[in-house]
Amino acid sequence: MRIVGYSKEYTDQMLAIQSSYEKDHPYAERFTADDLKNPLLNGRGNILLAINERRVLGFSRFLSRQNFSRVHFHHIWLDINVADSPATNLMSLLFEASLPLISESTNSFFPAAGTRICVRIAESEKTKRDFFSSLGFSRWKDFNYMERDLKDEVISYPLPEGLSMSRLRPRKEPEIINYLRAEQSCFPDSPLEYKYLHYFFNRPYWKKEGVILAALDAKSSIAGSVMIYPDRLNNEYCFTEEIFVVEKWRGKRLARALVSNALDYLRKAGKRKALLSVTSDRLAAKRIYEDAGFTTTYSKEVLSVEI
Repeated sequence: MRIVGYSKEYTDQMLAIQSSYEKDHPYAERFTADDLKNPLLNGRGNILLAINERRVLGFSRFLSRQNFSRVHFHHIWLDINVADSPATNLMSLLFEASLPLISESTNSFFPAAGTRICVRIAESEKTKRDFFSSLGFSRWKDFNYMERDLKDEVISYPLPEGLSMSRLRPRKEPEIINYLRAEQSCFPDSPLEYKYLHYFFNRPYWKKEGVILAALDAKSSIAGSVMIYPDRLNNEYCFTEEIFVVEKWRGKRLARALVSNALDYLRKAGKRKALLSVTSDRLAAKRIYEDAGFTTTYSKEVLSVEI
């Protein structure tokens, strides 16, 4: 058995392992052939395969999320799957082989407070939870996945005076950068990167129906926004994600207005459910979503370790 870098000839076997794992753990992290194009995988250089006589036994993959502040961490989102679970020895080999790649992937990053390796674990993934806990990973926070039935009435909230609602579909570099400036100012602990957003805006489900509802001020600067796009498994379900309000406009109920506008937009489009995720440390945001009719359907815990 040997650990090697990703090779296209093994893609089908790798995805078969992933598909089998998802059948046993429906809320586990998804991974499809389309996700291989994600630039945060570093041209698929962040994927390792465990091979025995041309048979894939398991694989590891990680997304490198750079930060741009010295007071926040870079985040490495790691996942490891093996064909014959539980095979913790093989998981250990894949983890150890991933560590040098993880260090290398952050060498050119902006200086930050450090690097944190993270794994998202669904409730059913006991073996994976126990494995990472044995390596020193500890619980950091939870991701709460929420949904809202769109047949229910939407309570409207007006935009603060001085703002107007606009629909954005950034395509060119200046448009994407303008959006990123606002987004990164609101999420300094986990900012999006240009290369990822450019990739995201070229994905089929975004190009078909994706839109950003943005509240703009008199100078057309973004005061807040919500990103809307369909679930790739069910077009009648749509995500309402990346909801943010820049500091100047906070405390004016703009977030509530953004959420109500998004729900109204989806109802008029004939969609059935709105989806979003929020981390357990964003308590104010979660209250706003609950007030808007969202309920938590399941959660994943995030285990992490600093390196």
